[in-house]
Amino acid sequence: MVRLPTELRTQTSPLERGGAQRRGVCARIPRAFSLIEVVAAVGIFAIGMIAVLGLFTPVAKSVGGVADADASAKVADLLRTKLQALGSDGLTPLLKKAVAGGHELTVTDAKSDYDITKDPQLLFASRDGTKVGLYSDPIWNDPVTRRPSDLEKFFEIALIRNETLSPAAGDAATPPPIVYAYTARLRWPAFVADATPGNARLALPFGFNPSGAVRFDHSQKQVLFFTGTVTR
Repeated sequence: MVRLPTELRTQTSPLERGGAQRRGVCARIPRAFSLIEVVAAVGIFAIGMIAVLGLFTPVAKSVGGVADADASAKVADLLRTKLQALGSDGLTPLLKKAVAGGHELTVTDAKSDYDITKDPQLLFASRDGTKVGLYSDPIWNDPVTRRPSDLEKFFEIALIRNETLSPAAGDAATPPPIVYAYTARLRWPAFVADATPGNARLALPFGFNPSGAVRFDHSQKQVLFFTGTVTR
């Protein structure tokens, strides 16, 4: 048997070396993602995005609620100034008081057809807190159509007479009070823009349902109470 020299036995042919190099290159090529893996990744990403987007609705409502609360504070200051300018003679007809069945405010609120546009004792204020007045005041006229409009009436204001501090004068023995104390109830929104095509300049009472058992649902409105006085 013929034995080859050691240096000849350890040498490899160019063909063998090329094959080894090709195998090394193939081993270093990364494996691509399969279609199932891509679909699974997209599904997980979509679920995560839906969860994140779901957080925006309560956050937006919270921010809107804070803004409305700030606006209501401005309305409170404007209302005090307005009522002081009206004086006791202008304020007295607006004050809701106790009645035989309980109280004017609770009695009217309990009605399923209680329409805030028909209540002459209510005041309304704009969302930015720059306007306050009765429903029919000309300050609410639309600047474009020059007609009465409900678009700017965001806050609904009911004035409740404090009958302990300011009892109603029933006879000569009960003179008119020197100071008229009241509690103001702000509810909002009073009106919302009409979404019907062609009615861009119109507004509807919030919670209005003409075909429902309760035509005017006020239960979903935000509410704020504050007190004030008017001197005679």
